[in-house]
Amino acid sequence: MNAQLQLFFTNIDKIVLYFGADAKYFYIDLALKLTVRNIVFNYEDYESVRQQIKNNTKWYNFARVNTQIINTYYVHYAKEPEKIGEVINLHKLLTKQFSRHEDSYIAAAYLKSEEHIERIGLLITDLMNKQSVKYAPLKLSTSTMLAGRVEDTKVLANSVEKYYQALVSIGYERTKDTTNTAVILTIGTGDFHNETFARLKELTTFIRKTEKKLTPYHYNTIALLSLTKFEVHQFPALHDMHEEICRFLKVDRSQFNSLLVATQIYTSTESIGDLPSYDVDFSTIIFSAAEHSNSGRYESDLPAGGAD
Repeated sequence: MNAQLQLFFTNIDKIVLYFGADAKYFYIDLALKLTVRNIVFNYEDYESVRQQIKNNTKWYNFARVNTQIINTYYVHYAKEPEKIGEVINLHKLLTKQFSRHEDSYIAAAYLKSEEHIERIGLLITDLMNKQSVKYAPLKLSTSTMLAGRVEDTKVLANSVEKYYQALVSIGYERTKDTTNTAVILTIGTGDFHNETFARLKELTTFIRKTEKKLTPYHYNTIALLSLTKFEVHQFPALHDMHEEICRFLKVDRSQFNSLLVATQIYTSTESIGDLPSYDVDFSTIIFSAAEHSNSGRYESDLPAGGAD
């Protein structure tokens, strides 16, 4: 069995064992993010992260603790929980310009500096008049991921628009799903990249022939495959992994975007786009962007696959 797939299954079992029935709302998402970063779930590390959040925030003691925030910080700082204090300080600066809410805490996990916060504001301004985001504004966390690129924010905004219009020209719908796909491609390449888009067109044509119809369900999967220089002859291996995941989780592929999960695991060891240096593994950022645009959390009945 593929090593990354085995790690994913191991993480599923450990998460379900630790959280019990509460895990049904997030166990696939958390296991996936850990697997992408080659992390094995460890409850002691998880509790260390939780304690750091409690030590550095007021809301932890007075409000219902938000599991998605804790999980996000665990994925980023499992081995360095002491950095969470710095992240919370950056969050305070972030919320001087943007509203405080669940997504602002998630956005803070991707911040690198005060300058990064300024770039988010510039990027949002540069995107404001683009058709691609006119009716589908980006979440703050997604804007933060995108602003983490080294390119000028105008270049990034233009790239999102170019990818969006190019996607529409080959039959993608004028919806937020296409906007999200354009953002993922830009996170991976910075500026519009002709070779990446040519590969995307080839994969799109193949999906149309084999699946009979291209749907928004496929968009982010195709984008990730394009960024990893995936070739058509590799599809059988990807489909085999997809089947194994569905069997282990005991789910029907129509229950959630299981093909996207399989793609994220399959490509997690591959080179993603033209990536700049980044404190956080950049593949995690691209995968997170893909998940955010597909509701982020996957629900299914427990027990999961091999979990008792």
